Amino acid sequence: MHAKTVKQNKAELIVVGIAVVAFVLGLVAHLAGASFANSDFFGYIAAPIPLVLGIIFLISYKIAEAAED
Repeated sequence: MHAKTVKQNKAELIVVGIAVVAFVLGLVAHLAGASFANSDFFGYIAAPIPLVLGIIFLISYKIAEAAED
């Protein structure tokens, strides 16, 4: 078993931070959806959430991939 490098530790912290941000974003979108379910405004909030989460996950994947040597 190999010891982790400083680069790997930093990347893990960044990816965990991004995961927390994605979780909070999803939670806020869920609550916004519940609050605005009877409004047309709901679509403006709910529609871009999958795209935003996909971009966040892609960024975290690229960071984790770059940490592996």
